[in-house]
Amino acid sequence: MYDHQINPQTIVKPNSFTGLMTLYESNFLRLIDLKSDFMDLEGEHIARCKNENDIIFTITKKEKHTIFFSMSYIFADKISIEYKPNLKIVVYSDGKLVQVTGIDETHECPDFNKITLPHKYIINHLWRKNIILNKWLEHLINLNYKFD
Repeated sequence: MYDHQINPQTIVKPNSFTGLMTLYESNFLRLIDLKSDFMDLEGEHIARCKNENDIIFTITKKEKHTIFFSMSYIFADKISIEYKPNLKIVVYSDGKLVQVTGIDETHECPDFNKITLPHKYIINHLWRKNIILNKWLEHLINLNYKFD
């Protein structure tokens, strides 16, 4: 079993500080498994998979040990293009951690708002945001998404 295959919910208590840090680490390992040279990326990149929506990764800022990026499915039709759920993510390369700092919290994303907004405890709130990324990355790896 590889580190990225560890299910954080099974090795530590969910909604605990230790569980949250394990989830951040698992997010990092899955992101690197999805794109091994992710830390070298700049600008926009598309990940594709047959019969699935493309995903856009947009590097918005890079610092010495930190990368800020967004991640969204691309929903396109003849009239418009939408990017959802527009996760805002920070990669801490020195700590090998990935944290979701935001999900599109506008009225246009009510399903994700139901999951993330109404929780009064911060660790629970952070856990829920980051478990979305963790499961999404797992899904992308399982479907064999590839970057252009």
